[in-house]
Amino acid sequence: MLSSIQASLQQMQAAQAQLAEVLPSGAAQGPSFTQHVGGLLRAADDKGHAAQAAVGAVESGRSDDLVGAMLKSQEASLNFNMMMQVRNKVVGAFDELMKLPI
Repeated sequence: MLSSIQASLQQMQAAQAQLAEVLPSGAAQGPSFTQHVGGLLRAADDKGHAAQAAVGAVESGRSDDLVGAMLKSQEASLNFNMMMQVRNKVVGAFDELMKLPI
């Protein structure tokens, strides 16, 4: 029993050493998950505002690019639907994690 625990400990230490080689301490890491999702939400919001502006320009007669306005509107709609699906998947995964026994 003790030898299996020591063997497991040695395996974990070896894995830790390998990870230390791949990502040295103090190395600059990328943005956090929260920052990444926040950036995606801002991008989706910007696309929605751009689509509203394009449709508003067509409605007011400042632009005659109806096709471009409709494309921007559809792109914003698809982007929003994708974000909602990702949100639903994350919430579903969180619910599954909460159901796991401790």
